[in-house]
Amino acid sequence: MMPMTVHGTPLQPSSARTVTCHVWVSRRLPRPERHLGLLDEAERARCSGFVHERDLSLFVTGRVLARSALGSLTGLAPDAVRLRTRCAGCGGAHGKPQVIGEAAGWELSISHSGDLVAVAMADGHPLGVDVEQFLTPEEPGIPVEYALVLTPEEQAAVESLPVEERAGACLTLWTRKEAVLKATGEGLNTPMDSFTVSAADQPPAVLAWHGAETSDRPFPAMVDLPRIDGCFGALAVLGADSITPYVRPGAEIVAERLR
Repeated sequence: MMPMTVHGTPLQPSSARTVTCHVWVSRRLPRPERHLGLLDEAERARCSGFVHERDLSLFVTGRVLARSALGSLTGLAPDAVRLRTRCAGCGGAHGKPQVIGEAAGWELSISHSGDLVAVAMADGHPLGVDVEQFLTPEEPGIPVEYALVLTPEEQAAVESLPVEERAGACLTLWTRKEAVLKATGEGLNTPMDSFTVSAADQPPAVLAWHGAETSDRPFPAMVDLPRIDGCFGALAVLGADSITPYVRPGAEIVAERLR
């Protein structure tokens, strides 16, 4: 596994092929309305559409954590960090956030599941992070929701495992695949069975793209993240041969930068 740290000083910008990625993880912030002033107009408009406080809190936590972390890396105040979210397909204010303004050049990805929020960043390299909470299935084996996710090779690898390990293996593959699609910017508009990743008990990697239109696509570097609060996680980076991830507690950086 790639070396990781939970605490540490941010490193210098990544080298050409071994890319340093900074990952902050945090539980969702209580009373998210206290932080709306840090968001821009478009983000506050999105906040008005959330019906449940928990969804609002997850969204606000991701944006506040992203600004706090970027501020720490660039020396900017959190309210000076500008983000823009625009769907490449419809132009709507959703999809993968982009860093603009003085911090432009840094790439950003946000994910949340359960009460956990993860924000990942790299200097000059598109990346994707995904975290997913593991819920014990009612019956052991491959949950039915993975029928359209796994390629035949991946399903065979999962079925070779003891039956009680298969649900966890499926979730490992899911996080790896979603991280890849976030890194490319495609998201879940691209079928997850359009490419194959390594078996859950093997180092994470994209093994093959499927289809003539994807045959010459570059393979991203990948790494699994440590289990936090029962969540599985993965990180994928384009234009890299390997990744050095530094995983830090997000609550500390938020408290420090907003003090």
